[in-house]
Amino acid sequence: MRSHPFPALAPAPLLLLLLMLSLVLAATVLSSCTPSQPGVRRKGEADATVGRTLFLKNCAHCHGADARGDEGPDLHGLDWTDEQITARIRNGKKGQMTAFADKLSAEQIHRIEDYLRTLK
Repeated sequence: MRSHPFPALAPAPLLLLLLMLSLVLAATVLSSCTPSQPGVRRKGEADATVGRTLFLKNCAHCHGADARGDEGPDLHGLDWTDEQITARIRNGKKGQMTAFADKLSAEQIHRIEDYLRTLK
């Protein structure tokens, strides 16, 4: 029986090593493309800029152009989840805030969310 010239690199362990390296690489790529926390999307400056424009057009008449509040509350430093913000914009609050589900698309609501996240 002939021995393999490189016993440490026999075919089965080599294939296993290549498979493991491929999985590590795939996990690294996927982790850079997905949010680090469940339910939290990655946001970009462009999204927040679009969100600010939408905010000024739809929300500033109650929350003020600087979002510091007027009829509506100050929106700086919100400690709500993205889902809570989306629900409030979509559904409003009876007697306090207009619902925007019929006026803004889901994408537009997300852009306003992105803008609100920039307010410290």
